Amino acid sequence: MLDELRVAIAPYYLHIKWLHVVSVAIWSFSTAVAYTWYLKPVLRASYRRPDDAELRKQRDDWMDRFDRGAQMEHYALVVMIATSILMLWIAQVDLTRWNYLTAMLWIGIVVILPMEALDIWLAHMGGNKARVRAAGDVERYERVMAWHWRFLVITERIVVLLIPTMFFLVIVKPF
Repeated sequence: MLDELRVAIAPYYLHIKWLHVVSVAIWSFSTAVAYTWYLKPVLRASYRRPDDAELRKQRDDWMDRFDRGAQMEHYALVVMIATSILMLWIAQVDLTRWNYLTAMLWIGIVVILPMEALDIWLAHMGGNKARVRAAGDVERYERVMAWHWRFLVITERIVVLLIPTMFFLVIVKPF
């Protein structure tokens, strides 16, 4: 039965691949501009001048906007994962052989999934700054704000290397 389903879906492989490429592009670049050009300068300024109430308000506003904007990135992540699995299944890729696809799969499992799980928690779940601030717990709010800032500083370096590497692997197919 699964083979029949795979054969039935196979003619739509390029459509699935198109959806995958679009979701990868959204995941790769949707928050990069917002973080680099809007959020990071405000966060830096607010940490340099912690007593500046106007900067703190601007920081809080930009972080709320950034968290809401990250929804698009996280929806794209789900589509990216689903289409990856579907394409691997349709193409019957041998995951026991080392090639560019298995390299990308390991990057996804070892780096992207844990990074994005923490990102989703920080943006939408327990670390959601808007909800923590609304609850009135100022200390917890500052803690999750600091966690998110630290997360962004660390992952920025990873993403700057990871995304071009993944594009290289998929285009050049070096092995």
